[in-house]
Amino acid sequence: MTRYLKSDVHAVAIGADLAVLDIAGDAYLCLPGGAAVLAGGLGAAIAAGPMAEALGEAGLLAAEPPPATRTPPPSPVRSIIHDPLAEPAGPRALLAAVGVVADLRKARAGQGLSPYLGLAEAKSDLSRDPDAVLAAARLFWKISPWLPVEGECLPRSAMLIAFLRRRGLAADWVFGVRLWPFNAHCWVQAGDVCLNDDVERLWAYTPIYCR
Repeated sequence: MTRYLKSDVHAVAIGADLAVLDIAGDAYLCLPGGAAVLAGGLGAAIAAGPMAEALGEAGLLAAEPPPATRTPPPSPVRSIIHDPLAEPAGPRALLAAVGVVADLRKARAGQGLSPYLGLAEAKSDLSRDPDAVLAAARLFWKISPWLPVEGECLPRSAMLIAFLRRRGLAADWVFGVRLWPFNAHCWVQAGDVCLNDDVERLWAYTPIYCR
């Protein structure tokens, strides 16, 4: 019988190994030699066998397939973080930036990764117009050093996602992993453009989840 990853569990094959993101458990896992358990390179169907039994015992599997999630976009080929700012930060942008600080503090008050992901909850009225998204991302990149929040990729990406959302926009929030040595990273992307990182830094990471 085919079993499936739970809706909040995501996996990707990297070479012969398997990387797993357990959102509810707020944990990444690495299963050496586990790539063959996936029906595809990035997906939810799990082939029967000892590795599937181990995943089941860890509470990561379900009997029914999960709802479809966003497919990670292709690797970005350029970044906007070194682009000049085309317009000054007006009152509307500054007000959105202040709201982002409140959004992030609320997310930090929760437990694990899920509260951060809540900042990217799907809304049908959000635009993905590339020109508007890139312009807003450039604007936030210039404003962000002045915001009273520090952190690594997760809070920085959460803030950008929240800023875009407050301006009626959306982009892909991509989570990636690398193995040996293990490391996880996340960034925000629109099409083939990274909105908050240098693309050279991302080459080492294989996407495992896209919000």
